[in-house]
Amino acid sequence: MKVLKKAGIIGGAVIGGAIGGTLSVIGKVSNKKFVDQLGSSIIDSTILTGNIAGTAASGAAEMIAGTVKKDDTQKNQGKTELKKAGGKVVHNFVYNFKTVADSGGEIVDGMKKKDHKKVVRSTKRLAKLILVGAITTGAVLLDEEEEEQGQQEHTTPTD
Repeated sequence: MKVLKKAGIIGGAVIGGAIGGTLSVIGKVSNKKFVDQLGSSIIDSTILTGNIAGTAASGAAEMIAGTVKKDDTQKNQGKTELKKAGGKVVHNFVYNFKTVADSGGEIVDGMKKKDHKKVVRSTKRLAKLILVGAITTGAVLLDEEEEEQGQQEHTTPTD
């Protein structure tokens, strides 16, 4: 059922390329880094969403086929795929929750210390997360180039 997985990823890439690619080009042409990063994040997020959807569809198909054929091995492979898709959803949710919490904390800390750059940087990260989530209605990955060398690095989930 790898066809379903690939179809999910390709579907995500096509949708992300159409929306996110357009935004990224606009950001590059207009020299607006935030818009470019927003577009890149939309591409990454739709690919991740497609990957999760494809994995879930593949797992469901394997389970159904295994049940119909009375093949426990195939049915178990399907369960494993479904668990993998669920794990990706949970992992992405935790990452996004941590990003929101970190950004909120940095905004408050920046306001306390009157660090305008920290407040702006954290607000942009939070806004990007909200915008990408609203546009993609799925899993979210943020494309974050470090604007300053001293800025705390954030990791993004890949699987």
